[in-house]
This record gives sequence, structure tokens and C-alpha cells, in this order.
Amino acid sequence: MDISFFENPAIIWIICGIAGLLLELAVPGLIIIFFGAGAIITGFAYWLTPLQIEFQLLTFLISSVVLLLLFRKTLQKRFFDSSDTSKDELEQEFIGKQAEALADFVEGTGKVSFKGTTWNANSQDSIKQGNIVTIIKRDSLTLIVTLK
Repeated sequence: MDISFFENPAIIWIICGIAGLLLELAVPGLIIIFFGAGAIITGFAYWLTPLQIEFQLLTFLISSVVLLLLFRKTLQKRFFDSSDTSKDELEQEFIGKQAEALADFVEGTGKVSFKGTTWNANSQDSIKQGNIVTIIKRDSLTLIVTLK
């Protein structure tokens, strides 16, 4: 392949755009993908009508920002927001289930074993090592428990 092929600004923009699309897989956040798409749009715009560098940059910025503003929230809702039913199903996996205290709770905080995993736990009860507790709530990575 001739090296002059890679000196074409359209090719450079398209390669940068594809790199941006792939980078989104490594750095999630749903932002880089729009700049990758903007670079691809700029590459095709240059291919159709050779643009000065100022217009290339302007095309890149405008297309990236417009795509970001138009599609980011929609794509986030579609791909990343969990529905209420999945949250309920997740809660059902914990609420009312039994766990074992791995050590005495100090000032209401300790660790429990649940489904073979160690979890941070909080309780208003005085819990000792080996007590069986009931999970009443899950707060992120901490279980709220009470004595059985």
C-alpha cells in the first residue's frame, strides 16, 4: 500500500474516528464514541469536498457536539439504565435471606458471609461472630442486617 494513502486528511480523520469508536469500549462513559463519529463525518466531508483545516476542525466540533447532545441521553437510557423490575429482582436476591456474622460487630459495623462472599454489614443489634442474621436491606455494597 502506498504511504501517500495515509497522507490524505480524509483517511486520517476516518482512522481517528474508528479509533475513537474502539476506545469507547475501553473507556466507557458514552462520550468518546460521539467524537469518533464526528471524526468519521469530518473524514467523509473532506472526501466529498476538500476543506481547509479550520473548516475540518469546525466540522469535527459541530458534528461531535450535535451528536452528543442529540443521542447521549437516549443511548444511556437504552443501554445502561436498569429498569425498576430488575432492581426489584436484585433486591429479592438479598431481602429476607440469611447470612452468617464473620466477626463481632463493632459500633454496628461488621462483616457477614452471604452466598460464599464476604459483605460489609451494618446493624442496630449486638451481633457476635457466628450469629445468623437476616438481611433487611442492601445499600450498594453494604448489607443492613438484623438478628434472626
